[in-house]
Amino acid sequence: MENLLIHSCEYEAPAANDRDGNTTYAEPVTLQRVRVVMELATVRNTEGEAKNDVGTLYYTPFKSSPQIVPEELARVTWQGKAYTIRKVYPCYTQDGEFVHHYEAALV
Repeated sequence: MENLLIHSCEYEAPAANDRDGNTTYAEPVTLQRVRVVMELATVRNTEGEAKNDVGTLYYTPFKSSPQIVPEELARVTWQGKAYTIRKVYPCYTQDGEFVHHYEAALV
C-alpha cells in the first residue's frame, strides 16, 4: 500500500464564509504520502467543448501525514491546479471498526 502513496499536495480546509458568502480557507498544509488520480475528459455541448477534470484524493490516516480528516469544500492544489473536494467517502477496514482510508472526490 505504501508504494501507492507517491504524491504530495497542498490542502486548505474551509474556514468560514465572508460577508459575501464566499468560502475562506485556513493556511495551506502539505499532505504527504497521498495518491491523486485524475480523469481528464472533454465534454462537447451546444456551447463548444468544456474540460471536465475530475479526480480522487486517497488519504490513509495511518500512512499519510499530517493527521487530518478531509472535509467537503476544502481546496486541494496538485500540480499547480486547485480543486475542490465535492464529497468525502470513508472506507472502513474489513471488520468495520476503523477507517482504512478516505476517498475525496475532486472537481
